[in-house]
Amino acid sequence: MAELVEIIGLTHNPFLPKLLLERGNDPVLEQIAADYAFMHDRLAAARADVIVVIASDHLNQWFMDNMPAFLVGKAPRTNGPFPHECRAFGLKPYEAAIDVELAKWFVARGFDERVDFAFSDEFLIDHAFTVPLNFVRPEMDLPIVPLWTNVMAPPLPPAKRFFEVGEALTRLISSAPAKQRVAVVTSGHFAVEVGGPKPNTAGSTDEEFDRHMMQLIADGDAARVVRDATFERLMQAGNVTPGFLNYVLLLGMAGGRKPTATALRFPAATTAVYYMEWALGDA
Repeated sequence: MAELVEIIGLTHNPFLPKLLLERGNDPVLEQIAADYAFMHDRLAAARADVIVVIASDHLNQWFMDNMPAFLVGKAPRTNGPFPHECRAFGLKPYEAAIDVELAKWFVARGFDERVDFAFSDEFLIDHAFTVPLNFVRPEMDLPIVPLWTNVMAPPLPPAKRFFEVGEALTRLISSAPAKQRVAVVTSGHFAVEVGGPKPNTAGSTDEEFDRHMMQLIADGDAARVVRDATFERLMQAGNVTPGFLNYVLLLGMAGGRKPTATALRFPAATTAVYYMEWALGDA
């Protein structure tokens, strides 16, 4: 049977790779670089055989008129990000095999867990997948299972549903027939505004939200996170802050327990940068 051994949550901020590359002597960026090196090492220590990567599509291939709530990619291989993302942000490409059998298991057995996963065999992975993967597994040597969530096109699944899907995914992994060590890497947002009236290039758009939610996560107070992560509160923090719901899903996967480690940094040049990690297996 498969074993869930590691859960990591990171930002997919597309400005971050360049900021860290050109960080100079900025002490906060130095801390962030050390954080992400630590997450790379933690994933390596977990000795995973496959990485389930949970993120969202930025309206690149699914749009307001046809948006699945939760979708599993099951093609044999994938790559990304999209060419326009590489041009805009100077992002590195990423290519990986997909564990098709595990992907199919999620889709087929999801019905037993009351999750009707959509699926696709035609897709690319955008920066929400490639940025965190290039930080924590730049070797591109492990197969992945990409899983998309809808945090872009209202009506969104509520926080309670994200938590429930996280719980279901843990059960699906635990019941998968292959003897595998499974890691999970998830990306989303804390408070972020894109194209709206709030600033998004010099600090958090809602630092109170960021600190409040990270403290709840660090305390393992999943019930309060679910209660407080309403669509209205997320949108108040910033118009793309609903990406935070992916971390609610992570809490569900972790059974609501306290994470092993967290960090929350506020660099001057961009929005909050953070990580959360649950080390579940024997390293």
